[in-house]
Amino acid sequence: MSVYVIAIGGTGTKIVEAVCHLAAAGIYTQGERIPKIEILFVDPDKGNGNLKEADGAIATYQNCTKNIDQGINPTLNWWMQTKLEFLGLWTPFQKADEFRLRDVFKYDNYNGNREVIRHLFDVLYTEKERDVLLKDGFLGRPAIGSAIMTQLRQNVATNESWKELIGKIDSDLKTEANNPPQVFLCGSIFGGTGASGFPTLGRLIAKELDNPETGNLLRKVKLGGLLMLPYFRFPSKEDKEAVFARSEEFILKTEAALRYYGTQDLKFDTIYLLGMPTMTNVEKFSKGGSDQRNDPHVLELYAGLALRDFIFTSKPNERQVILLSRNKDNEISWEDVPDKDEVRRKLTNAVRFAYIWLSRIVPGLEHAKTKLDEVYFAPEFYDQESIKKSGEWDRINEIKVWCEAYLKWLGILHANGIGLRWFNVTAFYNQGNLIIDRSNFPDLVEKGLDKEINIRIKKLNKKDLQGIDNGTTGLAKALYKVLSEKSI
Repeated sequence: MSVYVIAIGGTGTKIVEAVCHLAAAGIYTQGERIPKIEILFVDPDKGNGNLKEADGAIATYQNCTKNIDQGINPTLNWWMQTKLEFLGLWTPFQKADEFRLRDVFKYDNYNGNREVIRHLFDVLYTEKERDVLLKDGFLGRPAIGSAIMTQLRQNVATNESWKELIGKIDSDLKTEANNPPQVFLCGSIFGGTGASGFPTLGRLIAKELDNPETGNLLRKVKLGGLLMLPYFRFPSKEDKEAVFARSEEFILKTEAALRYYGTQDLKFDTIYLLGMPTMTNVEKFSKGGSDQRNDPHVLELYAGLALRDFIFTSKPNERQVILLSRNKDNEISWEDVPDKDEVRRKLTNAVRFAYIWLSRIVPGLEHAKTKLDEVYFAPEFYDQESIKKSGEWDRINEIKVWCEAYLKWLGILHANGIGLRWFNVTAFYNQGNLIIDRSNFPDLVEKGLDKEINIRIKKLNKKDLQGIDNGTTGLAKALYKVLSEKSI
């Protein structure tokens, strides 16, 4: 089963970052159902810092998953089993030298009998909006973004990204008739790219899939979307006339967008809306480019959980409204999580694995390079020669990079003042830095009553491992298997 995630704008990329971490923990597996998630970014800002963070998360995940083959056993195939594929970045700007509204619409060519078009343009857009460079995005202006995005409808026949997407969906329907593909769009409702791209791209995809020439695929494909309501704000700029996003306008823009969406037939089978009662402060303002790097936010994690719900929920026959809220103000506990038992178990197992890999496995293997027999778990998976091979150490370090990224991501989520209470992050995170002290392992999960690391590691063995059962791959699978045997 293929799930196509179309991440629109900066918020879409932050959601993808969360999806990568949740996929690693096995959130997108259910029994023997393991979907393949294919990700397409849509953003005019190719140099966006959030985009680079998401790219890095995808690369880290892919580097790690290539080392974990065939799961652990037929009933325990959660960890690192979802296939993530990157379909690339698509920008609505078709020409490299057209980054202004006036260039895209050939504003300067409307002379003589066509001057009335220029006058209409002058009514709709200010001079600064016509002339501002848009290579860093639509600067929180849905009106600008919508104008650019509408050009897609004219270019769809020649756009390779969209032709490839529709072609892959068609192919999936032919090869996996019992597991039809799903399409999931995500972005913000309060910015420029997300607010303008969500309805335009949704209708465009629906139109292509509902085309008789393509076999009216829409009735077979599940189409879903997620919109993030305003959940962060940043300091206002001094220049009130300049064109850029202003967080004080987010609520007004959100209200206008919701009213507009309410009048449109968006063709989605399911739409998720996520928001917070108060917005998180972002200390540094950036209008776009490489400086735009927002910290991870718990709402993006919930967006990833919404994707999980979308994947494993059947296509609805009629529209429903389902509400979810937290139980206590200023606190988010496990009780506020959909399918809390499974989600908690998987996220916790991944935390335990990452912590042990960093605090005990990697240091132990470093020592084993010269004194293999002194590291009691090493001889089960390595011999004196294999422990020194560069290929094994590439795998060890690729898993290490993921462990660091996963723990740091969770640490930031807990530290940004929203009230997340899932893990005792003081055991591994402090002011932007990881703290890896094996003595803290029993305290990772509140009331987890974890045993000491060495007690866990002494149970490592190759029993019931599928596929490769030696070297770094076997060790990693054996460790996760031991950790998953503890119920919480």
